[in-house]
Amino acid sequence: MRRSRLVWTSFVGVLLLASSAFAWSQSSEFGARVHGHEFKRVVVESTDCSIHYRLYFGAPANQYASGVKARNVYLFRSRIDFLDGKSATIPIFANRGAGERVYENTFDTTAQGCWAKAPQKVVAVKVEACRGDGCTPQPIQ
Repeated sequence: MRRSRLVWTSFVGVLLLASSAFAWSQSSEFGARVHGHEFKRVVVESTDCSIHYRLYFGAPANQYASGVKARNVYLFRSRIDFLDGKSATIPIFANRGAGERVYENTFDTTAQGCWAKAPQKVVAVKVEACRGDGCTPQPIQ
Protein backbone atom coordinates (compact mmCIF):
# COMPACT_ATOMS: atom_id res chain seq x y z
CA MET A 1 0.00 0.00 0.00
CA ARG A 2 2.76 2.43 0.99
CA ARG A 3 4.79 1.63 -2.13
CA SER A 4 1.85 2.22 -4.51
CA ARG A 5 1.19 5.63 -2.89
CA LEU A 6 4.86 6.56 -3.37
CA VAL A 7 4.77 5.50 -7.03
CA TRP A 8 1.51 7.45 -7.60
CA THR A 9 2.95 10.58 -5.92
CA SER A 10 6.13 10.32 -8.01
CA PHE A 11 4.08 9.89 -11.20
CA VAL A 12 1.97 12.98 -10.45
CA GLY A 13 5.14 14.96 -9.68
CA VAL A 14 6.69 13.98 -13.02
CA LEU A 15 3.51 15.00 -14.86
CA LEU A 16 3.49 18.39 -13.15
CA LEU A 17 7.13 18.99 -14.05
CA ALA A 18 6.53 17.94 -17.65
CA SER A 19 3.50 20.18 -18.05
CA SER A 20 5.27 23.15 -16.49
CA ALA A 21 8.07 22.78 -19.04
CA PHE A 22 5.56 23.55 -21.81
CA ALA A 23 3.70 26.42 -20.14
CA TRP A 24 4.88 29.78 -18.90
CA SER A 25 3.35 33.13 -18.02
CA GLN A 26 4.49 36.68 -17.46
CA SER A 27 2.93 39.95 -16.39
CA SER A 28 4.72 43.12 -17.39
CA GLU A 29 4.05 46.78 -16.60
CA PHE A 30 4.74 49.32 -19.36
CA GLY A 31 3.60 52.76 -20.38
CA ALA A 32 2.20 53.76 -23.75
CA ARG A 33 -0.08 56.72 -24.41
CA VAL A 34 -2.01 56.93 -27.68
CA HIS A 35 -4.86 59.43 -28.28
CA GLY A 36 -5.13 59.87 -24.50
CA HIS A 37 -5.48 56.12 -23.88
CA GLU A 38 -3.07 54.81 -21.24
CA PHE A 39 -1.82 51.29 -21.92
CA LYS A 40 -0.24 50.00 -18.73
CA ARG A 41 0.06 46.22 -18.42
CA VAL A 42 0.29 43.06 -20.49
CA VAL A 43 -0.18 39.50 -19.27
CA VAL A 44 0.98 36.63 -21.49
CA GLU A 45 0.43 32.91 -20.89
CA SER A 46 1.46 30.04 -23.12
CA THR A 47 -0.33 26.80 -23.86
CA ASP A 48 1.40 24.51 -26.32
CA CYS A 49 2.08 26.66 -29.42
CA SER A 50 -0.25 29.53 -28.47
CA ILE A 51 0.17 32.68 -26.44
CA HIS A 52 -2.91 34.05 -24.71
CA TYR A 53 -2.50 37.74 -23.93
CA ARG A 54 -4.39 40.49 -22.12
CA LEU A 55 -3.72 44.21 -22.66
CA TYR A 56 -4.91 46.54 -19.89
CA PHE A 57 -5.64 50.18 -20.70
CA GLY A 58 -7.66 53.17 -19.65
CA ALA A 59 -9.90 55.01 -22.12
CA PRO A 60 -10.55 58.64 -21.13
CA ALA A 61 -14.15 59.89 -21.10
CA ASN A 62 -13.34 63.12 -22.94
CA GLN A 63 -12.19 61.13 -25.99
CA TYR A 64 -15.67 59.56 -26.29
CA ALA A 65 -17.76 62.71 -25.92
CA SER A 66 -18.19 63.68 -29.57
CA GLY A 67 -21.70 64.33 -30.82
CA VAL A 68 -20.75 62.37 -33.94
CA LYS A 69 -21.05 58.69 -32.99
CA ALA A 70 -18.50 57.55 -35.62
CA ARG A 71 -15.82 59.66 -33.88
CA ASN A 72 -16.34 57.89 -30.55
CA VAL A 73 -14.46 54.83 -31.82
CA TYR A 74 -10.73 54.15 -31.62
CA LEU A 75 -8.99 51.37 -33.49
CA PHE A 76 -5.73 50.00 -32.09
CA ARG A 77 -2.91 47.91 -33.52
CA SER A 78 -0.28 46.47 -31.21
CA ARG A 79 2.68 44.12 -30.97
CA ILE A 80 4.32 42.32 -28.06
CA ASP A 81 8.09 41.97 -28.51
CA PHE A 82 10.15 39.32 -26.75
CA LEU A 83 13.81 39.26 -25.76
CA ASP A 84 14.83 36.64 -28.34
CA GLY A 85 13.51 38.79 -31.23
CA LYS A 86 10.18 37.01 -31.60
CA SER A 87 6.96 39.02 -31.54
CA ALA A 88 3.21 38.51 -31.30
CA THR A 89 1.27 40.79 -33.61
CA ILE A 90 -2.07 41.81 -32.17
CA PRO A 91 -4.80 42.29 -34.77
CA ILE A 92 -6.63 45.59 -35.02
CA PHE A 93 -9.21 45.92 -32.26
CA ALA A 94 -11.80 48.60 -31.48
CA ASN A 95 -12.79 50.44 -28.33
CA ARG A 96 -16.12 52.29 -28.23
CA GLY A 97 -16.32 53.66 -24.71
CA ALA A 98 -14.53 55.20 -21.74
CA GLY A 99 -13.26 53.37 -18.67
CA GLU A 100 -10.75 50.71 -17.67
CA ARG A 101 -10.50 48.11 -20.42
CA VAL A 102 -8.93 44.73 -21.12
CA TYR A 103 -8.41 43.39 -24.62
CA GLU A 104 -7.57 39.70 -24.84
CA ASN A 105 -6.88 37.28 -27.62
CA THR A 106 -4.60 34.40 -28.63
CA PHE A 107 -1.59 34.33 -30.95
CA ASP A 108 -0.73 30.95 -32.51
CA THR A 109 2.97 30.32 -33.20
CA THR A 110 2.52 26.93 -34.89
CA ALA A 111 3.37 28.27 -38.37
CA GLN A 112 6.52 29.90 -36.94
CA GLY A 113 7.97 26.74 -35.43
CA CYS A 114 5.85 26.67 -32.28
CA TRP A 115 8.18 29.07 -30.44
CA ALA A 116 5.62 29.72 -27.68
CA LYS A 117 6.61 26.44 -26.01
CA ALA A 118 9.93 27.97 -24.90
CA PRO A 119 9.72 30.53 -22.08
CA GLN A 120 9.78 34.10 -23.37
CA LYS A 121 10.47 37.47 -21.78
CA VAL A 122 8.45 40.55 -22.79
CA VAL A 123 10.73 43.49 -23.62
CA ALA A 124 8.31 45.90 -25.30
CA VAL A 125 4.69 46.50 -26.18
CA LYS A 126 4.05 48.89 -29.05
CA VAL A 127 0.69 50.49 -29.79
CA GLU A 128 -0.67 52.57 -32.69
CA ALA A 129 -4.20 54.00 -32.94
CA CYS A 130 -6.58 56.05 -35.03
CA ARG A 131 -9.91 57.71 -34.36
CA GLY A 132 -13.18 57.02 -36.17
CA ASP A 133 -15.02 54.10 -37.72
CA GLY A 134 -13.21 52.93 -40.83
CA CYS A 135 -9.80 54.40 -39.98
CA THR A 136 -6.64 52.28 -40.13
CA PRO A 137 -3.93 52.53 -37.46
CA GLN A 138 -0.38 53.06 -38.73
CA PRO A 139 1.74 49.91 -39.02
CA ILE A 140 3.94 49.13 -35.99
CA GLN A 141 7.53 50.21 -36.61
